Amino acid sequence: MAWNTPDISVITDALKDLLQTAINNSVGAPLHIPHFNVGLNLGSPETARTGNDCQLTLYLMHVGRDASWRNTPQAGPRPQLNTAQPLSLNLYYLLTAWADKNYHSEQQAMSIALQAFHSQPIYRLPATSDEFTISIEADTIEEMSRLWQAFTTPMRLSCVVKVGVIFITPAALPPPPAIPPSTANIAVGPTPGPTDPVALYAAMNLRFAPYPAPSDPTKLRVSGGELVAVASGAAATSLHNSNIVVRGAGLDQPAAAKTFLSTPDGLSEWPLAAAWRNPVIDPGLLSLTVPTTYVAALPAAGTSLAKTPPPGVYRLAVGQGASVRSNRIPLTIAARLDSVSGPATATAGAVYTVSAAGLAAGAGATTVALGAIVLTSTAAATPAAGKFVVNAAAGTIKLALPNPLPPKGDYAVGVTVNGVPSPPDLVVTI
Repeated sequence: MAWNTPDISVITDALKDLLQTAINNSVGAPLHIPHFNVGLNLGSPETARTGNDCQLTLYLMHVGRDASWRNTPQAGPRPQLNTAQPLSLNLYYLLTAWADKNYHSEQQAMSIALQAFHSQPIYRLPATSDEFTISIEADTIEEMSRLWQAFTTPMRLSCVVKVGVIFITPAALPPPPAIPPSTANIAVGPTPGPTDPVALYAAMNLRFAPYPAPSDPTKLRVSGGELVAVASGAAATSLHNSNIVVRGAGLDQPAAAKTFLSTPDGLSEWPLAAAWRNPVIDPGLLSLTVPTTYVAALPAAGTSLAKTPPPGVYRLAVGQGASVRSNRIPLTIAARLDSVSGPATATAGAVYTVSAAGLAAGAGATTVALGAIVLTSTAAATPAAGKFVVNAAAGTIKLALPNPLPPKGDYAVGVTVNGVPSPPDLVVTI
């Protein structure tokens, strides 16, 4: 069946080609109909009642939902949202022949069309894997009479042809945001050859116990959502920490000997230095420690990363050599917030200093907020009320409380670097 047919005229053109081929071949077996002039028309029957030649009309008169596919999920065992699965359609064509007073040509043209459709109950579009079914509907004379009353032309020899199921895929929707887990899972099978590709499987689970290696040694399975990590420091928490734990099976094999970080598109890749990797005795466990210090800018692709890269979105993979790679797990690197210090009593314009790492000083590269209160960047050495200044080299952010002061309470220090928010581990009390 055609899993994605955004233009249903493609189906009509395919039926036209099928009929034209049948007309050209009708002089042979099994019909043995002598050649005669037949015009093939895809418009309304009202437009095909001129001239002396026989006119064979195939008119798309109705489109309807296919009830059998309406609530059937197209992928996966669970029901899908209405906009997450294709629109299933059946197309109804009125097939009619007209040859004025020449009933032989009229009935012969209809015979050719019916024989063609009956011989192709399942029709596959050329050069594709898309296919659809063709059937002749069992309409009564009363039903056909009522149908012809909608036209301004007299009723002639006709039948209804049903084509289905045709699927129209909805516009792509953005996926819902995923909750960052603390554990992701990768499993590799026994060692593949140096140039063998590694096939992929993905699962929806965020956490589960190690599982056996897959029976197919060339396949790899992965599960997990997005990992959020910061460089080692005092700001480590259970979800945003300095350790990356990868669970699976066979991670002690040469196929998973090295760990790689890449850009989301995979065009640039950096091997991680051996210091990132912690020794483990469990073949289903890979443990990485994010280094304490950040690099100000990424080195050339292929350069070993001994330090934490700048905040941003990356992909994590295991592999071997230059060609063997697992699939890539999303890994978000955030700036580290270590501490905040300031006056014991909060007053309007009071300046607080945030000690951090992985900051960026470019215009708009770092944003700061107190709870829902967004502060304004400034280049001044000492920020005015409601503003902040970043010193990336010193690893500090100076922020001044707004004037007037917001209501009393605890306000989380929200720092976003290169579009990646840091874990809100620091609080200013007003």
